[in-house]
Amino acid sequence: MVVSGTAYDHLQGKLDCGFTPLGNLRLKNIERPVRAYRVETDASASVAAPPPLPEKPSIAVLPFTNMSGDPDQEYFADGLVEDIITGLSRVNSFFVIARNSSFTYKGRAVDLRQVGRELGVHYVLEGSIRRAGSRVRISGQLVDAISGHHVWTDRFEGDVSDIFDLQDKVTESVVGAVEPSIRLEEIKQARMKPTNYISAYDLYLRALPRFYRMTREGFADVRRLTNEALSIDPGFTLAKALGAYIRSLSVSQCWHEPDDMRVAARMAREVLAEARDDPTSLRFAAQVIAYSAKEYEMALGTIERSLLLNPNSAQGHTGSGWVNAHSSRPLVAIEHFHRAMRLSPVDPEKGIALSGIGMSYLMLERYEEALAWGERALHEMPNYGSSHRVVIMALVKLNRLDEAQAAARRLMEAFPTFTLTLQRQINPWLDKVFAERYVEALGIAGVPE
Repeated sequence: MVVSGTAYDHLQGKLDCGFTPLGNLRLKNIERPVRAYRVETDASASVAAPPPLPEKPSIAVLPFTNMSGDPDQEYFADGLVEDIITGLSRVNSFFVIARNSSFTYKGRAVDLRQVGRELGVHYVLEGSIRRAGSRVRISGQLVDAISGHHVWTDRFEGDVSDIFDLQDKVTESVVGAVEPSIRLEEIKQARMKPTNYISAYDLYLRALPRFYRMTREGFADVRRLTNEALSIDPGFTLAKALGAYIRSLSVSQCWHEPDDMRVAARMAREVLAEARDDPTSLRFAAQVIAYSAKEYEMALGTIERSLLLNPNSAQGHTGSGWVNAHSSRPLVAIEHFHRAMRLSPVDPEKGIALSGIGMSYLMLERYEEALAWGERALHEMPNYGSSHRVVIMALVKLNRLDEAQAAARRLMEAFPTFTLTLQRQINPWLDKVFAERYVEALGIAGVPE
């Protein structure tokens, strides 16, 4: 069945989501440990020092140059690189820098050895993509960022319809060049053809840069483009997962439509039924299930599977941080947020993780630390609503009411439709006592009812 973009929203919005908030649910092992890594507790600690090299082979994939002569093909080149990063990330033997940090070098002439130092990696992959009609040519070179020597260079050419095979060939070649002892079966098992329709995949690639803008207009474009992709291929779960997540996040940002929470939860459940082995789809779905459906055990299991499939995903660890925070596991959440920032040390969306750390410290009633992390989050991403709210609650709890009221005014200037009524409606917290304290603090600061 082919469903039009607007019809999909309308149809799904009419269906009863069928979930009940699990306010009284008690999770087992509420603070389950995760793999140990250093947790920085001081929000004012310097971030200028280069990170140390990981013990495993480490790599950053820089944005490939668009050689097509058509600026409109930029999204295509960026999308292919993102898929190559995802493929490499799923090789457990590698440490792979996240897309957002790699893409801070886009359009810049850089010294690859300096890139290696700044990101804390041994290898850097760069290249170019030329698309002419239905033909695609991908050229890549792998550089040892310590010595500056070229480790590997190659060129791959084929039809657009073979684009997934070309991505696999690039990824396999890099794996083989960096560590020949790695069994390539790992990357072969990580292959996933997300859709049989190249036109639907093209729409998804167009949606990604708009998603990363974190603007109302960008979110509206993502909604439209994922709807169009689903009208071509209703079984394209990656587009469905992104569509669900954009609706859920729109609620947090006050950019939502009336049925967004209901539609997001239903779409996320469909993703869970269809995409058991795609870590990106599972990560999107887990966050929606925690935030919009408030089904915390399901969300925790889903995000754990996502990270099992792709342990190198910075966005996966950020998502895990929020799922754990919503599930009243702030200590575990903080660890995942720090892990995300190590995997993506110069991420332009670092504010999302910083805000999550601040929120987790609010839950721990460590208000000075919450304020420090919240202010740092606002500095990184002033347009992320959660960071404003972290700062407001921390200031109220520290009895700095004049500053809290000023912070509330800044929140309302950025998000004029935000109200206490809306916050009560969407409160994603398992800990209902914390949820009440959260709303109460916002009200004391002057957020309108």
